[in-house]
Amino acid sequence: MLNKGNAARQTEQNLAKLLDICSRPGRVLILTQDHPDPDALASAKALRKIVTVRLGKRPVIAYGGSCGRAENRVMMNVLRIGARRISPGELEHYGIICLVDTQPRSGNNILFVSRVPEAVIDHHNLPRRRPWTAEFCDVRPDYGACSTLLYEYLCASGVRANANLLTALFYGIQSDTQDLSREYNSADMRAYQELFPLADKRKLAEIRRAPVSASYFQSLKDSLSNCVVAGKTVISHIPGCRSAETVAEVAELLLRLEGIRSTVCYGLVGDLIHISARALDARGHADLRMKKVVARIGKGGGHNTMAGGQVPAGADPEGQLALVRERILETFAPYRVPFPLTHPERPEKSPDTRAKKK
Repeated sequence: MLNKGNAARQTEQNLAKLLDICSRPGRVLILTQDHPDPDALASAKALRKIVTVRLGKRPVIAYGGSCGRAENRVMMNVLRIGARRISPGELEHYGIICLVDTQPRSGNNILFVSRVPEAVIDHHNLPRRRPWTAEFCDVRPDYGACSTLLYEYLCASGVRANANLLTALFYGIQSDTQDLSREYNSADMRAYQELFPLADKRKLAEIRRAPVSASYFQSLKDSLSNCVVAGKTVISHIPGCRSAETVAEVAELLLRLEGIRSTVCYGLVGDLIHISARALDARGHADLRMKKVVARIGKGGGHNTMAGGQVPAGADPEGQLALVRERILETFAPYRVPFPLTHPERPEKSPDTRAKKK
């Protein structure tokens, strides 16, 4: 468990403040991003456990979109996460809202602008000019996973966790840091090492081998058919995309391509164009590039090696898709000529139609 020190004392103080807020009259809502990943689900489950045991309240875990990725759905069932979808109108039924693994006005959760959350616990990069406030805020961009932060809260709370919660936290750290291969710190490593022997390996295997439908493979086929290489970046568009999670999954998959340093995938889901970017290392600055892609037309952010964005399709979805593609090329592969991934022989003379800026 955590060694006593400045960091542990700070965590205890933060936990005391958070519990004081959650103890006030009113129902507690733990809200994640619209399409929660394992890190968000595990963090929310840990916070619910702490509040339930320490305060006798039973918070609701919710998200505004869908949990479409097969592994995430199985994780929810096998580890008994108990999260559900809610609409923006339901937010008024909760007196205390805790945002976990997301931030206000980030564009990836249903918290509307006029509603200020009581608490924010996250590990994504803060905007340079923070446009939001919260009574309690614990955002640590140097942490590789929000699950690590909530594991520290769990240790400080003295609450005994069962195997399902410990397994969820381990999987949250494992998935967000790619087994400690990207953007992690000593706290992530310590939590990973402590949780590994406590995690249920059989349930982890069940989650990783989650069965997928035929439409999953159709989406992969479509993404590869509409995939281009531009310099050391792969860019894929998924026509008829069925879920936002697929966009992120394809971006992860394409990063394995030899000689590639960054990937971007985008697709229209409902009335939003979802964009996901990945980079091999922190030099990729995926979050800053994503913010540039969506500047003035959408919302986005993340980490140096992984980021996401959303752009409203508006009245002209095809026009918006074309604009997003152009911005991706200009930001991730400036002055590079894109050519199909499935036909990798680059033409000897293929003029770049996008004029080089002075």
